Amino acid sequence: RDMSGTLGFNEFKELWAVVNGWKQHFVSFDNDSSGTVDRQELEKALMNMGFRLSPQAVTAITRRYSTRGKITFDDYIACCVKLRALTECFRRRDTSQQGFVNFQYDDFIQCVMSI
Repeated sequence: RDMSGTLGFNEFKELWAVVNGWKQHFVSFDNDSSGTVDRQELEKALMNMGFRLSPQAVTAITRRYSTRGKITFDDYIACCVKLRALTECFRRRDTSQQGFVNFQYDDFIQCVMSI
């Protein structure tokens, strides 16, 4: 991670390992072997990754990343990357770890636009 804008071989190997891990995770929750996950499968996968989300949040995520209620592996990766980045941004500001933060509008925009 040298921030050069290119991937060296070691960076590629690291990325490849992460993508393969996500692929195995995706396949393990694709209960019907359709090559996609539906809302219920996504909810279980996200819970397994430690995300504790309301049913309404899972529905919003499904609407954002699915086509006809089905999420492909590519969209699953995009979803996971976005959720992880948003969660990290939130946790940095949730210093008391209570699940609540107080954002100024500008700080919120910077956080969201950096993802």
